Order: sequence, then structure tokens, then C-alpha cells
Amino acid sequence: MLNSSEFSKINHAITKHGKRMPNYIKRLSILDFTNLLFLGIVVLLYTAAFYRTPYRIELLAVYLALASLVWLSVYLRNRFNHEPWQRITMLVILVLFLLIMFESFFMLIPFFSSARYDALLSSIDYDLLGVHPTVWFERWIHPLLTEVLYVLYAFYFPMPLIVIGWMLKKQKYREVEQAIFVLMLCYYSAYIIYFLVPAQGPRFYMADLQSIPLNGYLLAEPIRNTINFLEPNKLDAFPSLHTAILLLTMLIARKYHRKMYLIFIPVAIGILISLVYLRYHYVIDVLAGALLALLSWIFGNRLYEKYHERFDFHFWTR
Repeated sequence: MLNSSEFSKINHAITKHGKRMPNYIKRLSILDFTNLLFLGIVVLLYTAAFYRTPYRIELLAVYLALASLVWLSVYLRNRFNHEPWQRITMLVILVLFLLIMFESFFMLIPFFSSARYDALLSSIDYDLLGVHPTVWFERWIHPLLTEVLYVLYAFYFPMPLIVIGWMLKKQKYREVEQAIFVLMLCYYSAYIIYFLVPAQGPRFYMADLQSIPLNGYLLAEPIRNTINFLEPNKLDAFPSLHTAILLLTMLIARKYHRKMYLIFIPVAIGILISLVYLRYHYVIDVLAGALLALLSWIFGNRLYEKYHERFDFHFWTR
């Protein structure tokens, strides 16, 4: 049996050791919390489709890996406080979380629901415009225009990182956290809608109506093939996340770097045209994406301002 003196020494050692080792589970940033919250929602959707998807084990491994990424983020932030490489690493982890989550959807969304909404979305376009927009665009198809629009479509992917990277370089760390939170809210809202309104988009649903192929000169086909390879989930038409994230990126650039914003305006216009011209989206997808961007901007900034102080700052500990 331990006497009181020995017990006191052991208790003191445990307490002292505990002070040196932070409780990583409780040291979440608002971005970590958002990732875990969305992961929890997806796990619930996974359980609902558990007996229909043949990828049960693979998805479980993905979700464990995503949870580990959040833990790694918390660990690195508390273990290597203010290290020079820390902020980039924390940003890379966030990007990896988004990409891995999106890439896993082909194993879940098709089995979550058998409903497909392309007929409805296509009919809305026709009722609004009196034509099928992707078919109407065929009168303007030219290899040079197709080439340019594929390049612009692909340029969308690094656009948010260009703005965020500039903000990090200018040491706008709190603003970076807020901007990423707004972008994450938009991404995750769209991801949830994919489960509720699964749609392939006109490139698949309306293929029989299209009579002119989208041929370019040099880059169009490699870009198209790369996108097809990197986006195995083909039920992500509604809403247009290209539109939503593009507009949010423009709003962030307008707020913090007006010159970059002005340079991006013609690029953004070209990207919006490419969404329909290249047959990735219905017009209603684009409109829904614009609405999602507006709602994410309004409510994302409000939620961040209200709750961010309850969490650790993402890019280093306080």
C-alpha cells in the first residue's frame, strides 16, 4: 500500500507531466471543429447507406484517416508552436481533408439514393430560357474557344489558394482563418446537397442531344481527361461549386486585394461561361451556386465572428 507521502509525490508527478502535455482533443480550432462536424454528418449518411454501398470497409478507412488528419492538425499546432513551416502545413492538411472527402463520394452518393434530378434541372433550364443552353451554345463552338475555356475552367482550382497564399504572405493570419471558414462552410453545404439532389449534369444526361464535340487544339483533351480522372463522383452538378467558390474567392480578393480582384474579373466571367459551354452544368446549377456563395458569405462571416474566440487559433496556439 502507498502511504500518503508516496501518493502525494506520484500525484504531483502526474500533474506536472499533464501540464507539459496539452489535451489535444480539447484544443480544436474552429476549422478543426467544422471538419469534425461535417465528418460526423457524413458518417451518419454512411450508416444510412451502409447495406447498399459495396465500399463499406474502404469508406470506414477513409473516415478514420480524415479523423486522424484533424488530430494531426491539433497535435502539430500544439507541439510545434510558431515553427516557420507550420502555417503551410496546417493549410495543406485542410486542403487534403477537403480533397479526400470529395474523392470518397463516388463510393457513397450513388448508393445513398437511387433518385436522379437531371430531368428536373434540365426542364427548369428549358422553362427559364426556352432552349437547352448547352445545345444552344453549339452555334459558338470553336476549337480555340474550347481550348481557352478549358484552361479557364481548370484555373478555377488554384484560384482560392492564390488568394489565401497572398494573405499568408502578408501575415493576415486571422483573416486567412476567417476566409477558409467561409469557404469550408460553402464546400460542405454543397457536399450535403449532392446527397439530396444527385445529378450528373448535361455532359452525361444530354449527350444524345449534343451533335458537336468539344475539341480543342492542345490542352482541352488532357484537361478534360484529368478532370474525369480526379472527379470520380459524377453526381456533383447541383449546385455548381465552381460558381460558389469562384464568387467567394472574388469576394475575398475584393476585400483584401483589390488589384487581384480586378485582374480576376475577366477570368471569373470566362469560368462562368465555361461551366455551361463545356456541358458541366445546367444554368440552374450556376444560379444555385451563386445563391450558395451569397448565403455562405453572409452566414459564414457571422458565425465566425460569433464563435471563433471559443476555439484555438488554427495557425498557432494562443
